[in-house]
Amino acid sequence: MVPEMLANRPDIFLPYFGLSTAVLFEPKHLDRKTLELAAVAAGSALASEHCLGVHLEQAEAAGASRDEIFEAIMVGSFLSMTRSQSVALRAYKRMDEQKED
Repeated sequence: MVPEMLANRPDIFLPYFGLSTAVLFEPKHLDRKTLELAAVAAGSALASEHCLGVHLEQAEAAGASRDEIFEAIMVGSFLSMTRSQSVALRAYKRMDEQKED
């Protein structure tokens, strides 16, 4: 979807395409399976259904087991949860500190 939307803006599309190619299709130090498991974890953390739809299939095609995929989902989900907690708890602490003033 993004490439079609950016097709009329080559000034934005070409750098976007170059970056996505370098990161997702031509990694220098990650093998395909590891890259796809990282993408699954990130897609889980971001709750991106489209990304998950793509990268779950790609992870399996790259040789990731169902257990490896499940663990990548749990890693991303956990990091998302702890991020939300840390933001919320810092806000809560600020609320307490403001009451003390």
